[in-house]
Amino acid sequence: MSYEARTRSSSEANRRHSGQHRRALSNLPTNLVASRVAKRDDDRRKRLNVRDQGRENDPEARVSFGSSEITQPLSDDGLIRHHFDRINLEVGELGVDGTDSENASPQVFSDALSTRPTAEEDEQEEEEEEEDDEDEEEEDVEDDENDPADLLCPQEPKWSRAIFNELQHVMRKYSTTTLDEKDEDTYDVTMVAEYAPEIFNYLHELEHRLSPDPNYMDNQDELRWEMRSVLVDWVVQVHQRFNLLPETLFLTINYIDRFLSRRRVSLSRFQLVGAVALFIAAKFEEINCPTVREVAYMADNAYSVEDFLKAERFMIDVLEFDMGWPGPMSFLRRTSKADDYDYETRTLAKYFLEVTIMDSRFVASQPSWLAAGAHYLLRKMLNKGPWTELHVFYSGYTEEQLRPLARIYMEICQNAEQNHRAIFEKYQERRYRRSSLFVQEFLRAMRQSTRD
Repeated sequence: MSYEARTRSSSEANRRHSGQHRRALSNLPTNLVASRVAKRDDDRRKRLNVRDQGRENDPEARVSFGSSEITQPLSDDGLIRHHFDRINLEVGELGVDGTDSENASPQVFSDALSTRPTAEEDEQEEEEEEEDDEDEEEEDVEDDENDPADLLCPQEPKWSRAIFNELQHVMRKYSTTTLDEKDEDTYDVTMVAEYAPEIFNYLHELEHRLSPDPNYMDNQDELRWEMRSVLVDWVVQVHQRFNLLPETLFLTINYIDRFLSRRRVSLSRFQLVGAVALFIAAKFEEINCPTVREVAYMADNAYSVEDFLKAERFMIDVLEFDMGWPGPMSFLRRTSKADDYDYETRTLAKYFLEVTIMDSRFVASQPSWLAAGAHYLLRKMLNKGPWTELHVFYSGYTEEQLRPLARIYMEICQNAEQNHRAIFEKYQERRYRRSSLFVQEFLRAMRQSTRD
């Protein structure tokens, strides 16, 4: 098996295991509502599977626009589809939960969640733990040897039995069936404290289900990862020019990657994909969104307003109206609750989050993991203290899972002006607390201390 094939198979396995672990943890009762109603999502997952299998909303299931089959002039929608060929991939390869993943073992580490284990199960568990410890030691040795190669692969959080047990312990320790009277969020109706754990469990499911294919560029004929970086750099500048919300930017990138995971795009229409994705994301997130003429003007009027509107309908149809991808900002705010919503840490962490949209390794990474990693790194840089159990509870990730991500963040920022010039210049502004300059000063101080 080639190196690329092994890399892709290991990445897909990590994504599948991560989703299974998250679903297993979400089954723990975490709030007042969950203690009263044991909510199960099996029926909803089955409906999603039926929809994916049936593909009722797929325009290609109704009309074929292959070049060899066209016998009459193309309609307006046909001209759009002519530039966006369908990619024939399995459902699981598109980053969507398929029947194979759902019909797998229903619970990961179900013995760890069992409330009444038998004596035979206890003996079997002890034997499995000993085997897992030996396997983890071997994996640690292999990881040390393969670190440079691993850093080039699509990035996913590390999972092991020890990590799962630690998360399970923290969840059970801090989960309550009553609201905390000393917590200010309890009296803030906009925070819906009684539903917050259940809401974030659902967001964790969405971040897996609406994830793009990390290797979609292999199926593109005219595009390369370098071209994606140029497009994202342009999107960042347009986003800043319109003064839009951070959520709009992350949602735009998700729309672009998911669309490219499902359709081959010609180079002449690549900028149109980015502009239309920004237009749709602004409609979803903003109160006052830019008009279609303003977005067309920012694209140097390379496409007409009619092109934008046709492409907008087509993109929404390809994405099957699944527009509610949860970006990292929601998870960042949730994690910052452990710091009493520290503004400085959260503002500086936004810089690292925007840096990830330029890197192809983070195309399919969970936004909750990226947000937790940015928060973890900023706490280290600002000397805010260790990663406590409360941080683990609100973020859902241990320090062992975040340490490798923090190293990658620092590596990307070594050549900030080359890797992400637009984002680097954006975060030099005072309203962003000059985050990019602060990171560069921190790196220079680290290099100077190493030399000394």
